[in-house]
Amino acid sequence: MLEIGTNAHPSPHGNARYILLAKQKVLTLEQQFLFTLSDFHPTAQMRSVFVGKFEGLDLFVCSFPHTPKGFEEVGLRDMLFATDDRFFDILSRAHQLATWDADHQFCGRCGHPMTQKHDKEHAKLCQHCNTRHYPRISPCIIVSVRKGKQLLLARSFVMPEGRYSNIAGFVEAGETLEQAVRREVFEEVGVQIKNLEYRGSQPWSFPHQLMVGFFAEFDSGELTPAPDEIAEAGWWSFDDLPNIPNPTSISGQLILEHAKRIAAESSEQT
Repeated sequence: MLEIGTNAHPSPHGNARYILLAKQKVLTLEQQFLFTLSDFHPTAQMRSVFVGKFEGLDLFVCSFPHTPKGFEEVGLRDMLFATDDRFFDILSRAHQLATWDADHQFCGRCGHPMTQKHDKEHAKLCQHCNTRHYPRISPCIIVSVRKGKQLLLARSFVMPEGRYSNIAGFVEAGETLEQAVRREVFEEVGVQIKNLEYRGSQPWSFPHQLMVGFFAEFDSGELTPAPDEIAEAGWWSFDDLPNIPNPTSISGQLILEHAKRIAAESSEQT
């Protein structure tokens, strides 16, 4: 398990483990993505961030401007879906921290370069205006909506044809999670929902979301996909689902768990 509540942030050293990134891709060597310092050559252009402790060892993520010779590039999404939950958390956190490090080289308040990192937490300190910059986390809601024995599934324009998922969206400023769920469902497919139930959350590193999952029930309205966001939307029987997201993702988990609930209720009624 990854330990993130450490008291100090060390610098890279020979007894640590490393995740390597280049051009937003995970670098692998013979299908491995955890390396020792002797497996690669640090460069002046490489950026490193302390991730935490994994199996008792310090873990760092290192970003290269170009892929070092001999390594293969693998998309983060492919890596996440090909690993178990333990490595999913590690890769998600590493990618989010690397993104924060790359995107905060200059102070967002005064524009001066930020070269000083806090030695005990993930924060960059602007020595010009004394502002601290922490890794950004963007809360998003994602909801599985039920209507009797059917589940609401939709396909956005960026998803491949034939694949469907849940309604999801970013939480607006000044909005509660529950308000965001109701608003997003109504905006994207035109229906009202009720009986919201929190299910769980999952870090989603594209690039720095926190997905907060809910179950809900249909209340009223007719499906009307938003023309600029939703290509298709419909009600699918729990036992005849289309192509859905990988169960490694919270989206796939919500759909499958909701379907299991309906199946269990159906069994009790027979």
